[in-house]
Parts: sequence; structure tokens; C-alpha cells
Amino acid sequence: MVNVNNNEVPSSLLYWAALLILSLIATRLISLGLFPLYDTTEARYSEIARIMLETNNWVTPQFDYNIPFWGKPPFQTWISALSFSWLGINEFSARLPHFICGLITCALIFRFTQSLTNKNTAIYALLIITSSLGFILAIGMVMTDSALLMANTLAMVSYWQCYSKSDKIFYGHLFFFALALGMLIKGPVAIVFIVLSLLCWSLWQGNFKEAIKRLPWLTGMCLFLLLTLPWYIWAEIRTPGFIEYFILGEHIQRFLVSGWQGDLYGTAHVKPRGIIWLYWLICASPWSFVALSLLVKKYRGIELPHNPSRILGINKYLICWMISPLLLFTMAGNILPIYVLPGFSALAVLVAINSNWTRTSNYFALISLVLLGIVIVILNSGAMDKKTEAKLLGVDRSFSQNSQLYYWNKRPFSAQFYSKGQAQLLNSTDELQRMLTANERFLIAIKNNEFDNLKNMLATACVLKKQTEVRMLLQCN
Repeated sequence: MVNVNNNEVPSSLLYWAALLILSLIATRLISLGLFPLYDTTEARYSEIARIMLETNNWVTPQFDYNIPFWGKPPFQTWISALSFSWLGINEFSARLPHFICGLITCALIFRFTQSLTNKNTAIYALLIITSSLGFILAIGMVMTDSALLMANTLAMVSYWQCYSKSDKIFYGHLFFFALALGMLIKGPVAIVFIVLSLLCWSLWQGNFKEAIKRLPWLTGMCLFLLLTLPWYIWAEIRTPGFIEYFILGEHIQRFLVSGWQGDLYGTAHVKPRGIIWLYWLICASPWSFVALSLLVKKYRGIELPHNPSRILGINKYLICWMISPLLLFTMAGNILPIYVLPGFSALAVLVAINSNWTRTSNYFALISLVLLGIVIVILNSGAMDKKTEAKLLGVDRSFSQNSQLYYWNKRPFSAQFYSKGQAQLLNSTDELQRMLTANERFLIAIKNNEFDNLKNMLATACVLKKQTEVRMLLQCN
């Protein structure tokens, strides 16, 4: 086994690492349009972006026509809607902006690691982040987390450069720009991640007062407020009640109240307290296990291969950055596995500067590439078709109609997206009977296991147009 200092990595390791990095990124890029948008997250955010583009309302994201979506700020909706306007409304254009956010994160990690050590170690860090399973999967999904990781990485990298290089003008203001970006992506929780990281680090390092003084607070806060307040104020004016729901409900009750019933847009994800650490172990694999092995080595007094004179104190900084999401959500009752993502950039840098680059490292990345390929094949095979209405409404994903379209009892977000917003909810047998009696022409999608309850009513007026494992689409009158 090759085991060398990262300053002197054999060309073969560099070659294969570059090939693996490019393969992981290219595979994820190609996969963006290979499979449909799945309920509920991807289809929901994509439909919100589609409605934004259609209605030309760029202030208030809409859960449905004329129903405001208060669950998240608009950044991820803006970028998907812009992509739709440039590339058309499809899966690839919905996912592409989030993939680009992931690439920006990779660039930030590379530049940051190179500034700490050398180019070879920076390539190693890039290998680690691109082969972290949670990262490479998340950057190709329509949700807030890829953009949040980008903003979090920019903030933490900017702060370290501001602190270590005393460059308050550029990096200090870039830090506040990143905070503003986080507020437009996720809201106050994005700020909490960063503040918690810096607070833990400065207390551990014993430099709390010095850490505070390094930032250009006056001009930085002016920049922050200039970039964030206009949208928050405008959003509250357009839809009163937004700020109360978003700040109190989404940022306090959601995480502290188990089984929180105040969610206007879904159901609470009730999980055991502390499970976020298990999520991190799985989502950050295989490198989470490498990081744990480094901690064991450190505890046992084994010297780690980094140069303390050049990166003094950086390990504490990276550790606090890496675990801040875990600390924040340890006692939270309503969480998802993807909540661990904001600490992934720190994990990549931490492992890169504290471990020797070996062939085993490349093997780990190769395993991730194989697993990524397997996931894509599974998704492309239709194994997840139960989670989307794309197949029912047309395999070409360009559903068009001359009749009204109704979904019986439940209307999935993917039905709204693939019908271009034409799908309507119907849950009244009296209304259905009236439509049949009036000889109205319409389509109705019904779950297979619910058809028997309506069979007598529909049998004489409707014919089967298409059927999937979950639903049948009937043409009536």
C-alpha cells in the first residue's frame, strides 16, 4: 500500500483521483434528467418554482395558486424558476441550479484547503467531498440543502481567512454576504449553524474577544441587512403572518415540539433524539469512518500528518464547523437525514489535512462511484415510480389535455408539476356524481385500491386510459 505525505503524492494516485472526481461529477450531471421528480420534496419545490415562473410572482413562493408557501425563503425557488425560463420546464433544468451550488462548494473547498496546505491536499479534499454519499446525492436534488451547504461553506471559509489573514475588508464583508445568502436560502437556522460553529471554536480556542473583533461589524451588518430586509419586509407586506409562522413555527416549534402539528405544508418527521449522529455516520460515509479513526489515533497519541506551523488551530475550527449541525439537532424531534449536510465541507478538509493519501482513499471514492451508479440505475429502472405521477400523466413528461384533470382524495405534488398545474383535488362523491350526470368531459386519477368504492358510479361513464402500480387514469363522458 502506498502511504506518503500529501506533498509528494505519486502521479498515479493523482491521475486516478482526478478521474474519479470527474467521473462522480459527470455521472451526477448526466443523471439529472434521467428520472422523474419524486414526491414529496423534489416535486413540491419544482412545482413552486414552476408556479413562480408562470405567475411572474418573484416575491412570494406559492404552495398552490394563490396559496403562499411560508416554509422557506425563495432562493432555491428563484434559481429553479430562472433555470426553467432558460432551459424549459423539465427535470434537468429543475435540478441543474442545485448541482451548480454543489460545484461552487467544491471550488470553495479546493481553494480553502490549498490556502492551508498545498495543491495535492486540496485535490484530496475534493476527492473526499465528491465521494461522500450524502453530498453527491444531495447536489442533484431539488431542495434547499445544496444551496445551504454552499452558503455555509462560504461563510466559514471567509471567516477563517478574515481571522487568520486579518483581511477585514474583503473576507469580512464576504462573510456577511454569506450570512445574507443563508437567510435567503434557509432563514435564521443558517445563521445559527455558523454562530454555533464560531462560538464553540472561539471558546475552545480561548480567543472569544479576539474572534469578535476581527469582523467589520458596522459595514458588514449594513450589507447583511441591505441584502435580507427588503425581501422579508416585502414578503410580510404581501402575505401578512409570514414572519410569525416562519420564525416561531419553522425555527422553534418544528425542532423542539415532537410531532409538531403546526406545519402547514406537510407532516412532522418524528425521530428519536440524537439520531442525527447516526444520520451523519451514514450520509458522510465512507469518510465519517475515516474521521472517527483519526480521532481514535489522536486520542492514542499517534502523530497526524499535518504541519502545525502553517495551520495552527485549524483542526479545532474544522471540528466545531463539522459537528455544529449535529449539536444543534441532537435534541430535535423533527429532523431529516439531510440536515447533517452543512458540516460536510469541514469533514473533507479535516480528513484531507490530517491523513495521508493512499490507494485506499481512491478505493473509497471508487466504491462511492459504484454505489452512485447503482442508485441511478435503480431510479432509472422505474423502481421508484410509486413516488411520482410522471408515468401516469405521460412518459414524455409533457402532459397536455383538453379535459379537466382531477385527483381523487389526494393530489400529489408531482401530479401538479407534470400536469402543468392543471390537476385539481376532488374528494366529494356528490360533486363527482354531479359532474357525471352533467356529462362533463374530464379525467380522473384514482388509487387502484379505492376504485371499487366508486366502481358502480364510474363504470357506465368512464373508460380506462392508463394505469400504474398506484393509480388508474379514467376518461369520463
